[in-house]
Amino acid sequence: MIRWIAVVLAFSLVAAACGDSPNAEPTVPDSSTTTATVPLPPATVPNSFAPTANLTRSVPAPEAPVAGLSAGFNEAGFDLLRTQALEGNVILSPASVAHALLMARAAADQPTGAAIDAALQLPDGVSAHQAWNAIDQAISSAAAAEVDMTITLADRIWPRLDIQPDQQWIDLLATEHGADVQPLDFTRDPDGSTDVINDWISDQTQGLIPELLPPGFIDPANTVLVLTDALYFKARWETIFGKYGPVPGTFTHLDGTTEPIEFMQQLELPGPRGRGDGYVGAELPYTGDQFSMLIIVPDPGRFDELRERLSQNLLDEIDNSFTMGPYELRLPQWSSTTEIDLIPWLTDIGAAPGHYPAIADGVFLGDAVHGADIAVDEWGTVAAAATAFGFADSGPPEPELAVWADRPFLYLIRHIDSGLVLFAGQVTDPTTE
Repeated sequence: MIRWIAVVLAFSLVAAACGDSPNAEPTVPDSSTTTATVPLPPATVPNSFAPTANLTRSVPAPEAPVAGLSAGFNEAGFDLLRTQALEGNVILSPASVAHALLMARAAADQPTGAAIDAALQLPDGVSAHQAWNAIDQAISSAAAAEVDMTITLADRIWPRLDIQPDQQWIDLLATEHGADVQPLDFTRDPDGSTDVINDWISDQTQGLIPELLPPGFIDPANTVLVLTDALYFKARWETIFGKYGPVPGTFTHLDGTTEPIEFMQQLELPGPRGRGDGYVGAELPYTGDQFSMLIIVPDPGRFDELRERLSQNLLDEIDNSFTMGPYELRLPQWSSTTEIDLIPWLTDIGAAPGHYPAIADGVFLGDAVHGADIAVDEWGTVAAAATAFGFADSGPPEPELAVWADRPFLYLIRHIDSGLVLFAGQVTDPTTE
């Protein structure tokens, strides 16, 4: 089966004594540091941890800048992909990473918010949150309409019991992002709190990411809030593989060495597909034609160049160059798991350490991790019965183009209407994870 799975992002926001300047470098306090939070009696949870009573999810705004938000999210994800090693398989989610940043941005001060705005190329003000709300609900509706598709987008904030985040921030996350709140006792039970969050992530991702938060991610003295974003995607190809069976071939690695493998094969796909400057590519729709996988196979010796060029402009160029018509596809099966420490990248773009006063005074972004898992193969259904009819096939049409992923390639999973890239990755060796 084809399994497009699970991306989770977790931010740990940490309290520190930051001084008066909004640009001051945060420092981790010792045990005598006084923060702006006030300890509460045991097991007491402030009312402000919940969204305001009677709030409901916002109706998507028809004028929300969906295309602009998607393009900015995509660019940030491609930037993050380029920070990963050139050699080796990689899977990550531009949508998950950027969405968590958008939620955190609503809690940031002006300098930190401006840095996030620039990194994500965000539309102005609340319109970015409205655009996410429209995308989120469109994705959920498209998945609900298909039997062979499951998509879960889930968000939750986990405050420490003794802090009271800004109520407007909590309400914004509830109405425009569908995020809920679960306070945890980080101070007295950091390990138990870690287990609760990991169990929630595992549940949202169908067990594919069972332990995103490593031991020690929650510091009992300093972690004040964890923000999580989970994305799970599972879908059947619109045209399943298997009719022509696997075909033996050779995969050429980046260093020029070769390895014999089997390829999944399609001989009568109708498109879209095409050839451009330095690549050949094709777009494979999933059931329902609302989501697709874009395969980009760089010409020999140009993988590094194409990865550097990967951008929204390149996607637009590819989309404009593709035409409909028969083509032959050879695609290996592959699986990979990636774990990324996001702090170096978040520091480069100005989101970390930053300042997030809507969570609590003196709070900065201290830890951030991203995990993703993917497995791709044939998804087919075999039905058995005691009656058999045999029908002959006239054979496939002559393909006008061959798209053979027999060398390192890039791939993207996209929501077609919005253009949002849910997953982006590279395969340099389909025989390893």
